[in-house]
Amino acid sequence: MKTQNDANNDTNVLQPVQDLLVCLDLTAIDPYLIRCAADLALGVSAGKVIFFHAIQAYDLPEKDSGDFPDVETELRQVIHQSVHEAVDTHFANTCEWEIVTRVAEEDAAGEVVEYAKGKRIEMIIIGQKQGENREAHYSRKIAVQTGSDILFVPKNGKGFDAPILCAIDFSDTSMSAFERSLDLSRGWEVPLVCYAISDPTRAYFPGSTERSASHEQKRSQKAFEAFLDQYDLSPEQVSCRIEKTDQTSNEAEKICSAAQQEKAGLIIVGATGKKSKETSLLGNLCASFRGMNKEIPVMVMTGHSS
Repeated sequence: MKTQNDANNDTNVLQPVQDLLVCLDLTAIDPYLIRCAADLALGVSAGKVIFFHAIQAYDLPEKDSGDFPDVETELRQVIHQSVHEAVDTHFANTCEWEIVTRVAEEDAAGEVVEYAKGKRIEMIIIGQKQGENREAHYSRKIAVQTGSDILFVPKNGKGFDAPILCAIDFSDTSMSAFERSLDLSRGWEVPLVCYAISDPTRAYFPGSTERSASHEQKRSQKAFEAFLDQYDLSPEQVSCRIEKTDQTSNEAEKICSAAQQEKAGLIIVGATGKKSKETSLLGNLCASFRGMNKEIPVMVMTGHSS
């Protein structure tokens, strides 16, 4: 993987990320999130990485208690020391970083949202544990309310020294996802593979034949080549898996399956897709990925960077 100087020498398609926020909860997933943040900071040429932890108010004494100031101060010091030791290992010569703690009076997600909006955080890393109740988990609120790009990181996920799979449907946020994928693939020196779905049933309602399916496949390939032309790229440089959809398949599951087949270390998608008669590959995938048990990190681009 490249060094920071090497990465900065590349011409990025997107502007560098100024502020990258990492949500920590002081559990076993934190060290992996910190390692991911170090690699991602290099890939997006981050100006600053902020490690954020919200202390739940119910873990502290009552505010009118004489013990409150001492306990809160001591807890902040313990958190800073614990996180500092882990961060130092991976951020020695990467970029500027800091540790921020807040007391959450109601819920940790609210503190993250308020901080991210106030600082105009561009990208957020959130840990995602297997088997948790994701609908109730704070990642949903953060993803919906901050407007930031989000990287969902599962525990024990793959490293970023593997190919990147980018799901595209040629919409604006799809382009944003592709541009981030392109920057990261160049910075990390890893292959980039695109993924698209052709839907002959929409173009040839009420049914499709092998001939119509083949025609739709060719049309999708031409659309991809035209898409690459905008970046002076060819299919030999960036390949695309074009798969035929069926009405019973979950698109998020199909993307994850394709990523596993490609041995990808990262999936990147746009938050929303095309609003047209043709199939939108991306649509509401953000919610789908949040609710899945998966082994590969997923980055959801909001399109604000494009």
